[in-house]
Amino acid sequence: MKAKKATTAREQPPPPLTFRDEDILQAVYTYRYITAKDITSLFFSPSSINYARERLAVLAGGADGKERAYLYRIAMPSRTGSRERVYTLGSAGREALINLGVPVEGYFRPYKAERLSHSHLAHQLTLTRFIVSACQWVHTNPEYTLTDMQLCYEIEKSMAKLAGADQRTAALVIPDGWLLFERVADKARSPVLVEIDRGSEYQERFKNHVRARIAFIHSGDYATVFGVPAVMIAYVTTGQISAYRETRVKTMAAWTREVLAELKMERWAGIFRFTSAVYETLHVDAQTLLEKSVWYRPDSSTPVPLFAS
Repeated sequence: MKAKKATTAREQPPPPLTFRDEDILQAVYTYRYITAKDITSLFFSPSSINYARERLAVLAGGADGKERAYLYRIAMPSRTGSRERVYTLGSAGREALINLGVPVEGYFRPYKAERLSHSHLAHQLTLTRFIVSACQWVHTNPEYTLTDMQLCYEIEKSMAKLAGADQRTAALVIPDGWLLFERVADKARSPVLVEIDRGSEYQERFKNHVRARIAFIHSGDYATVFGVPAVMIAYVTTGQISAYRETRVKTMAAWTREVLAELKMERWAGIFRFTSAVYETLHVDAQTLLEKSVWYRPDSSTPVPLFAS
């Protein structure tokens, strides 16, 4: 009986796509995991959140876990309260993008839904929201452009190719994201490796993460993967309690300072930045994060801006 229902569902063609729908599918594929708020930020006015949810629901077949839809909708794992809906690319979405000439290597397979933990999704969604917020900041700030953007999904493929020729890369931790900002006035470029921290890494694991970042850059592999030698490593930690976020920023900075001292590379302190953010308000906080002195170096307690003046 279940097999018969599945066959009937597969025979129902998905609705035709609008141009905006095509844009949404491409965005979902780029970010992999995304919410209605992020789609609203990318394509609609803030007051259009309900319309965005309605459009996404149509693309997801009107239900969580609907197969053969353009998007696959997942209810964020949670023990209490209403659950945020997360969207990823479905099989029909993959086919639609390929027909549009967009190279797509995969789509979300429903059997993976049960394996997705709250922690994993929260990490990926925070990454999505930070990158989306940075993109929107550039659109409203004529002083900067964003000339390149890569997320971990794309970076992993580039590093895997490099690992084929040099096995040292295989053990490195994949960066969460990479943004290349350019200042319009003088064409000064600011490459930023983005790392999302949710407080799940304890001292030794975090220190190993920092060591891996330093090795990635010092070996020349970073310049090979991204095509530029310069870098800023920006750690963004999240959390609901302000005191916790402040403590975590100081702790990450201290651990990084200890690693640099251990490696006798204290002069590298200038390439590290640490700050905190609140996931729910990242869209409106982007201006502060990207323009104000709210970042900390591992060798100073004085906040500095992300970009050099």
